[in-house]
Amino acid sequence: MASKLEKEKHIERLLKKVKPIAGNIISGRVATFNTDKNVEYIDKAKYNALAADYKHLQSVFSFYRAIIQNMSSGLISIDLKGHITFFNKTASRSLKYNPEDLMEKPMDTLCGDDLPSKELLHRIIAKRETLEGKELRLMNGEGKYIRVGFSSMPLHDENNNHEGIIIVFRDLTEILEMRQQLERMERLATLGELSAGIAHEIRNPLAGVKASAQVLQESFEGSDFRSELVERIVREIDRSNELLKEFFKFAKPSKPHRSFYDVEMIIDGVYLLLAPRFKKKNIKFNKSFSENTDQVYIDENQIEQIFLNLFLNAIDAMPDGGDLSVKTKTSKMVVNYVKDGKAGKESVRAVEILIKDTGVGINPDMLEKIFNPFYTTKSDGLGLGLSISNRLINENGGKMEVESHPGNGSTFKLMLPVKKDLNI
Repeated sequence: MASKLEKEKHIERLLKKVKPIAGNIISGRVATFNTDKNVEYIDKAKYNALAADYKHLQSVFSFYRAIIQNMSSGLISIDLKGHITFFNKTASRSLKYNPEDLMEKPMDTLCGDDLPSKELLHRIIAKRETLEGKELRLMNGEGKYIRVGFSSMPLHDENNNHEGIIIVFRDLTEILEMRQQLERMERLATLGELSAGIAHEIRNPLAGVKASAQVLQESFEGSDFRSELVERIVREIDRSNELLKEFFKFAKPSKPHRSFYDVEMIIDGVYLLLAPRFKKKNIKFNKSFSENTDQVYIDENQIEQIFLNLFLNAIDAMPDGGDLSVKTKTSKMVVNYVKDGKAGKESVRAVEILIKDTGVGINPDMLEKIFNPFYTTKSDGLGLGLSISNRLINENGGKMEVESHPGNGSTFKLMLPVKKDLNI
């Protein structure tokens, strides 16, 4: 493709250099400046034919350029050595690069250190394979990997010689996020039903055991060691009941009773509740609240529970002390919806809350699992805190994301809606 474009541009440059001298038509000939800026005469009919061809060529070139530059998919062309020769606007936006920065550079530089992606490119370039419906991990201009679905095809010149390769791709980030969210919701629904059934089956006999133990305890004198044993049984039953309550919260969370609240007041309230723990663990709490932050349309108790879970997790992640920073600002979030049988997206006003700690961080292989129920790295944890929090924020029309690196802490981003009716 690059060679064809260069040929067309070369013709365009030549034609611009050959300019007719107005009014100089002698015996059916047109006086022109040639490329050496000397006057020469060409046949008027030939000149008109050349001008018509040029106009047609320019029109066709502009038409195809507009199609390629404005297509919804990213398009990259590479030569037979694997060097980039063309980069359309969509590819530039998706990968956050200026095309000029990548021209003539090896395509595999976009793969970073991702070996499977480099192997796929090797099949395309060295083995001349045509691939369709495959996935690559490409590093964008911000140093972050994105997943793209792509197809490749050979590029031939006018003589049908193989002169390069075309790669057409689409950013899969949003699709993968939606897929993960749907899978997570399906797992939550299945495990929720299972948990509710198990909890009901366990709770009833526990109540009978506790009642019998309390009757038995009353029959012993205060100095009888058996009384202490029965008392311990009652305490363990109460502890089991508390665990079952957590199961019920996960399995069947109550529907949110939403109204407009000041999210910063909720954050302050949770901090005051945990302030003694922050002090004991030598953790500094920093807040940066924006001015005139919109009220959010939420269930106050449920959002308070989310902040409580996140703050407690942050405390556990900083056993030797550190900083916990909370920042708020007005932002936008995209919500997916189905209306009248049609799927769509809407950008809505929201309040963004960033909760950042300086703790131990989360390993990349664990990052995708932290919202799964019963997944925990704590010896005494149930693994329900983040899964319940994620479910509650979804029930309140919000979103939760996390970014973390081992040794560099974690950042949770919460988006809460400010509108009562999202028209979805």
